[in-house]
Amino acid sequence: MLSSPADGVPQYSIVVYADGLLLGRYNSDIRLAQFFIPSLNVFTEHLELQTKFAQRWQVYQERKMMFLMGFLNKTSDKGAIRVYQRKFACELEEDGTIGGYQEFALDGKEVITFDREREVFVSATQEAVIMLPQWNQYHGNAKGNKMYMENECIEHMKLYLPLITADLQKKDKPNVKVSSSESDSGVKLHCFVFGFYPRDVDVMWIKNVKHEIHSDEASQILPNPDGTYQIRVSVEVTPEEGATYSCRVDHSSLEKTMVVPFERESKQKITFILIGVALAVLLALSLGFYIQRKMKGFKGSRQSVSTEEQD
Repeated sequence: MLSSPADGVPQYSIVVYADGLLLGRYNSDIRLAQFFIPSLNVFTEHLELQTKFAQRWQVYQERKMMFLMGFLNKTSDKGAIRVYQRKFACELEEDGTIGGYQEFALDGKEVITFDREREVFVSATQEAVIMLPQWNQYHGNAKGNKMYMENECIEHMKLYLPLITADLQKKDKPNVKVSSSESDSGVKLHCFVFGFYPRDVDVMWIKNVKHEIHSDEASQILPNPDGTYQIRVSVEVTPEEGATYSCRVDHSSLEKTMVVPFERESKQKITFILIGVALAVLLALSLGFYIQRKMKGFKGSRQSVSTEEQD
């Protein structure tokens, strides 16, 4: 949720994922809950309910955003846009054990988390400690959140899973493009990997076939509008005579590691794929809700999402 309107960006957004698979969305521009997986469109009444809940949620989340901004002195000055994020997840182990988590962030910094066992919200930063009593009393609804996490959220997962099994098992191979740009200390190499699914991927730069080059930049895996993912890994190097550089990609869709060499004369340009709205690339999610089912032999999380009313 944004503190003020921004051109081309919905002020309030919800995205729904299952194991990194994009299931649906709602935002303040379209004002309708939508499924991205065609097989789920049979749940017409369920979708109508999710639309109503999402519309009411906007009011609840706006109150929480204003509370956090006030306590943390994050006022919305002219031209400054603050971003409030909430991530909610429930988990179901193969043996039937239920778990989950919830996180709140402001301007990309985690502020509050939910302790499910103790049924209380706790601070993720020192500056948030002082506001916890008021948050837990007026904004937390810890019992309601735990009940939703362990009941309705799990029921939604059971509702969706039979119809999305094939989608969860799909694998899309990554596309890779390498390029370079001048930097103050030499040359910066860029490896742009996009169009892959599932989400988990390993990307690194290699010098002279065997030496890994560590990047000083944090690389985030970001979602694309079509449900696939993208990542860019950049490193700075000092050109050496005879040295070779290549980008190495490991992904579950590949039979063997993909190695893409960097050619010094290459004039390739990277076309960046932005997720849905431009601001989302920087902020990842405005509001996120997840359902996870952990299975033996499966790395990652099985996530799906819904928008039930448990402010």
